[in-house]
Amino acid sequence: MNPNDHSLQLFVEHVTHIDCGVLDAEAGLRGATWLVDATLTGRRGEDGMLFDFGPAKRLLKAEIDALVDHRLLVPARAPGATIDGYRIDFTTRSGDRYRYVGPASATTVFDTAAIEPRALARWLEERVGPKLPANVEALKIDLRAESISDAAYDYTHGLAAHDGNCQRLAHGHRCRLAVTIDGVARADIAQAWAKAWQGVFIGHRADLTTPADAERLGFGYSAPQGEFALDIAAARCVLLDGPPTVENIADHIAGELAARHPGHLVAVRAYEGVGKGAIATRSHAARA
Repeated sequence: MNPNDHSLQLFVEHVTHIDCGVLDAEAGLRGATWLVDATLTGRRGEDGMLFDFGPAKRLLKAEIDALVDHRLLVPARAPGATIDGYRIDFTTRSGDRYRYVGPASATTVFDTAAIEPRALARWLEERVGPKLPANVEALKIDLRAESISDAAYDYTHGLAAHDGNCQRLAHGHRCRLAVTIDGVARADIAQAWAKAWQGVFIGHRADLTTPADAERLGFGYSAPQGEFALDIAAARCVLLDGPPTVENIADHIAGELAARHPGHLVAVRAYEGVGKGAIATRSHAARA
């Protein structure tokens, strides 16, 4: 009997993570980050392996990232969704409205009423599974949110000058946030800030196509991948004087908090998705 004849499983935890924007009939435009775990079922080859970890990780990451990472995920059967070519109009059940324009490379449209992690995982399995070697009989994908016990918020943005996929308008992230004042952790301040910024779109003033004080704000720019535009309620937006990079986001928060705590050193540790981010420190002189 060939010892390689029976099936076994190979698992790869956190093979990649997906940073994306999601349109939701209840919550509107939100940022999301999911860690991706994969389990492969099949039979070993003559080398005793089901699939070498290095090639397996590279293939899985490349295929999954190409399908959904740094994209806006759109549920086409949501009651308020209208898709006309590259233009997407979306209205939530509460009447919150969005209009998005972008190239096909920046969106993934699903024939569903909502973007649910389990259904998204099954969708990925159907498309990535056939790319695996013939001895791999099945692929199981699990999506999970990063476990965050302290402050966390989600946001969407787009970086017009970025030469990679961050240029895609309305992609997003779910992120940790930490704040210290004079070296002392202030979870209360971080939590309050995260609550206030939950679900915001962070935009660059230079990308505005409407007056900054309008009730609805328009953003638009031309990037290497195409033309992008977003129309969104001003109440959902945070405006920065520079591009909404994580460096500028951290510095903006630190500056705002330093102004509220004059005479103290404020440090902000802001994440962009999982395991990466920026630290900004600021202090404002106390009044004489």
